[in-house]
Amino acid sequence: MTTSNHSFKNALIIVALLSLNIVEQAASVITGTIPGMAKTFSSESLVNIELITTVVSIFVTVFVLVSGFVVRKIGQKQTAVLGLAIATAGSIVPAFSTNFTVILVSRAILGVGIGLANPLAISLIGVFFFGDERAKLMGWRSAIAGVGTSLMTYFAGQLLNISWHAAYWVYLLFVPTLLLFIFFVPDPEKTGAIKRQEEEQQKKIAQAKGESIQNDSKILVATLAGLTFLILIAIMVLAIKLPTFFVESKIGTATQASNAWSIYNFASVAGGILFGYCYKVLRKYLLPLGLVLSGIGMALISTAHSVEMVYVLCVVMGIVSAMIIPYIFNRISESSSPKKAPLYTSIALVGSNLGSFLSPYAGKILGTSGKIAILNAGFLMMVLAIVSLTVIVKINSSKKMQHN
Repeated sequence: MTTSNHSFKNALIIVALLSLNIVEQAASVITGTIPGMAKTFSSESLVNIELITTVVSIFVTVFVLVSGFVVRKIGQKQTAVLGLAIATAGSIVPAFSTNFTVILVSRAILGVGIGLANPLAISLIGVFFFGDERAKLMGWRSAIAGVGTSLMTYFAGQLLNISWHAAYWVYLLFVPTLLLFIFFVPDPEKTGAIKRQEEEQQKKIAQAKGESIQNDSKILVATLAGLTFLILIAIMVLAIKLPTFFVESKIGTATQASNAWSIYNFASVAGGILFGYCYKVLRKYLLPLGLVLSGIGMALISTAHSVEMVYVLCVVMGIVSAMIIPYIFNRISESSSPKKAPLYTSIALVGSNLGSFLSPYAGKILGTSGKIAILNAGFLMMVLAIVSLTVIVKINSSKKMQHN
């Protein structure tokens, strides 16, 4: 009975931690309200209306960094609960407000809440779970985020049939996650989870074979954050330039390009689920393999002559590229002390957000046409693969020399 209760509580913790990841991408689920809001607020420019999504991203980027400092003051669980409460309160204001300024401020508040909670969605997995189970949950994290965001977008679309105001009630789906966190997620600082993580890390460092496990290495975190930044630039350049490439190359329409990106996103769910198994088999080599296969996929897309070929490549790329980011966050989690993990995770998330934000400008640098930009984005991924593999080989060589 005790084992059964423990398994049930463990399952609830997993559900709570994974559902927190849905909040991460929630800003975009109401983009369908923009035309209706443009009619209601006819005195506002379309650019101002579109700020309802971008203003969230700006505040997320800032408060992702603030989150690490808040954790030091009040703890990880309390910061996650605070972020969820702020996000829930701010998110539903547009459901009943008719003042555009108030709505814009409420979206900024949503960004504050998401920014505070977002790093904890990753670092708390590292606190409560270890080894292959942690790697598996890191993969599930991205898969659940994708599925959850898709479902929220669907429900928002259904509510949009009532009015654009009604679509914002979809954010009430944050409430179950908030309640799960309050009642079922233990306080890691009070339950000994932090101490267990520290002991597990010391054991991992002592048993490391060919793995460069550096506790709280600022150089490693900065490197992984920079890598995340460049990877997101490459992936988002593909997303942005795909419709242009379809039209310029006359292989399809912008709608078909959108379908291709949807296929990529659905395939990435499968990639997230498979991450745990692939990590168990490939370990550190999963990163360069994922990078090089993604790069080759982008290069092949840029030379494609049919929609069907792009669809197939998007399936392969979606699966492969979905394993890269979980690997990076898993690496940060296993190499960071419990006290530093939220801050280090935040730094990597800032790299991710900045990469997405700057990708339109990077697209201009990478190529004057959609075809060239996508091709060069693929080359960028391949270069990153070569660099990461070189680092792994050098680390292995130095380890062998130390043993000899």
